[in-house]
Amino acid sequence: MTGINENTIRAWERRYSVVEPERSDDGRRLYSRKDVEKLSLLWKLVQKGHLIGQIATLSLVQLKKMDGEHGTPSHTARELAPNSAKEQVHLETIISSLKKFDLDAIHHSLQKARFELSPRDIITRLVLPLLKEVGNQVMDSKLNISQEHLLSSLLRDHLGNVYQSLSPYEYKTKSLQTRVIITTREGDLHEFSILLAAILCRIHGYETYYLGPNMPMSDLAHACEQFKINFVILGLAALPPEKEFVTAASYLKQLDQAVPKKTQFLCGGMANVPENVISSGRKYLFFSSIDELDTFLAQNK
Repeated sequence: MTGINENTIRAWERRYSVVEPERSDDGRRLYSRKDVEKLSLLWKLVQKGHLIGQIATLSLVQLKKMDGEHGTPSHTARELAPNSAKEQVHLETIISSLKKFDLDAIHHSLQKARFELSPRDIITRLVLPLLKEVGNQVMDSKLNISQEHLLSSLLRDHLGNVYQSLSPYEYKTKSLQTRVIITTREGDLHEFSILLAAILCRIHGYETYYLGPNMPMSDLAHACEQFKINFVILGLAALPPEKEFVTAASYLKQLDQAVPKKTQFLCGGMANVPENVISSGRKYLFFSSIDELDTFLAQNK
């Protein structure tokens, strides 16, 4: 009814208390008509470029007023036209090749896409729709987990090449450039989202240091000091307790104490992080999607 997937709704409830649904006897959430209306308005405004963290606490009346205003923020990724024939051909070719385990055809299609599409279009018009479609087909048993992992491996290699192609060390005004460092906490091996974030940072002209996943807190703090980092971008995946080397909350608390207060934390992922995890007054934002991060980067160069 709202157009929002269930993981995003749960994340918004947990982090921002956007709605407080009743619970049935078996624990299921029961949303009122007012809840649905508010969620729909929030999603519509996020699609226009507003950050969920900045509008989550607004009343229904305020949200309706914002929706009626014409002066919405400029946006980058979401205001794109539907996929062109090129992107659609690549997407369909990759899906059909994946079903046949034809990795050479997938590699060829991805390689061709890098020459035909801009880095931004590769992310927003090919990779993100592709990941969504593959995820849906895995849930529907049309693809299996091994096929999903094979595609992830190929995509990681091609996206790494896209990242490296974006003039990593040729900043025209290096002393004035905003510096960004990107990683995940120690024990968190999820790399896809932070790699996409790193590409977006370079597209927007940030001086970008991509550390990959699984970074010990002390080493990240040392790198922040050496590079005089302005923004730390952290992917915070929800890990099973038995596989969690350090909780997201604990990692952030330690990092908050070790990094200069001028450094802003930008986080994304499904890990459970209490709102009061940052006690120093440092600027700290949590993004529910790559698109939200894209908007922030465009507005804060």
